[in-house]
Amino acid sequence: MSETTPPRRTQAERTQQRKKQLIREAIRFFGQHGFHGARLAEIARAAGVTEPGLLHHFPSKEHLLMEVLAERDRIDQERFDPAVQGAARDPLDALQELVEYNQTVPGLVQLFTVLVAESIDEQHPGHEFFMRRYADLRAQTTEILRQAQARGEIRADISAEDLSVMVFAMMDGLQIQWLFEPEQIDMARVFGQLHRLLKCAGAEFPKQSEESGNTP
Repeated sequence: MSETTPPRRTQAERTQQRKKQLIREAIRFFGQHGFHGARLAEIARAAGVTEPGLLHHFPSKEHLLMEVLAERDRIDQERFDPAVQGAARDPLDALQELVEYNQTVPGLVQLFTVLVAESIDEQHPGHEFFMRRYADLRAQTTEILRQAQARGEIRADISAEDLSVMVFAMMDGLQIQWLFEPEQIDMARVFGQLHRLLKCAGAEFPKQSEESGNTP
């Protein structure tokens, strides 16, 4: 009785697998050393290829960074994408799930935190990416929060625009503290407290005045 020989991977499949390995190692090195501190030669070595081999797949360090950022966003969008989830779903529930997931991937969280800080510099190759990312996330989340306020699901005495800024500030700030003290800071639990505060019965809070833009 002959054994079945497993099918051999095609060249395209091997290439795709190699690119995924390079991106995984780049995530690790960018997270540990930042964009400027990470060396292509070390990333290539960790992935089992030469530096010219890496450059065959990614023509420059900037190209590799953009692929890493795209992979980070792809992972996040699988768990929280307002355009996909739809307005009917509580946006805070989706964000709570994202925070819980982030606690399982410290490497990605570190990558994101380091690159965001570096990209404040207008000359950083990730500057435009993060500027656009935050603007898009705020716009999407603001609209969904506004609809949730109209349905009476979350407090309406704070504008949806301000709530959106506050929510993402909370998430990013929590990640920094958690990276320093992962054994002391429970991101999911703390974010859940914000979640609870914002979901208090709408009747308990006066709706924000549209004329003044301030809390009565």
